[in-house]
Amino acid sequence: MSYTQELFSKADEIIPKVTLVDFQNDLNSKIMIDVRQIEELKASGSIKGSVNIPKGVIEFKLNNDDEVSYDTSIYVFCAVGVRSAVAGYNLKKIGYKNIFNLGGFQDILEQGAEIQL
Repeated sequence: MSYTQELFSKADEIIPKVTLVDFQNDLNSKIMIDVRQIEELKASGSIKGSVNIPKGVIEFKLNNDDEVSYDTSIYVFCAVGVRSAVAGYNLKKIGYKNIFNLGGFQDILEQGAEIQL
């Protein structure tokens, strides 16, 4: 098994996969983060209400954001769910407690999410 496959497997075990309804029903302080690259957002748009923080910088950005505490519910997604699982795993490792993987962009759209351009 390659390093990437092993990392994804570990992340997939630790970060729960959830649905858009789970996000909507979460009464905790929450944020939805699109971890895709800006080029991907330009090509397809993103999910309405989400913020873009690419996977490569998410730990740095959140650690320097006073509005996102370690208790905030953080919902991450990407194109298919792999990068979001790994990003969630990395956030968990640095102390964030409530991390959830929404999976892939298309999956969320099929659940009724709206696109923001």
